[in-house]
Amino acid sequence: MADLLNYDTSILNPALKIIIPLIFLAVAYLYYDVRNKYDGKVKSFVTLLFYFALFVFMASVFRYFGHGLQFGFTQELSLKWLESLTYMVSSITFLLAGMKLFTLLEEEKNV
Repeated sequence: MADLLNYDTSILNPALKIIIPLIFLAVAYLYYDVRNKYDGKVKSFVTLLFYFALFVFMASVFRYFGHGLQFGFTQELSLKWLESLTYMVSSITFLLAGMKLFTLLEEEKNV
């Protein structure tokens, strides 16, 4: 069991670096499909969720490539910066989606 949880030797490390982006790509597609079926306030909420999933997908792809040294990046200017920035943007879009949902529920309650 300890070998399975060892970051350097476990099969889980490379497997999860492939599986997680694929999951978020599927989620982004799902939100995109739902987004095209609705209009108005629901569409704006689902659009934020779509962007959330898209940015997490991008961040997880950056994570897969690590520092990006093989692409000409350096330790000082690495893909880790892009990974962190896209995770931050995804967090902000998720927060905005939560605020939008709260607003929608409050409007529904007051009607």
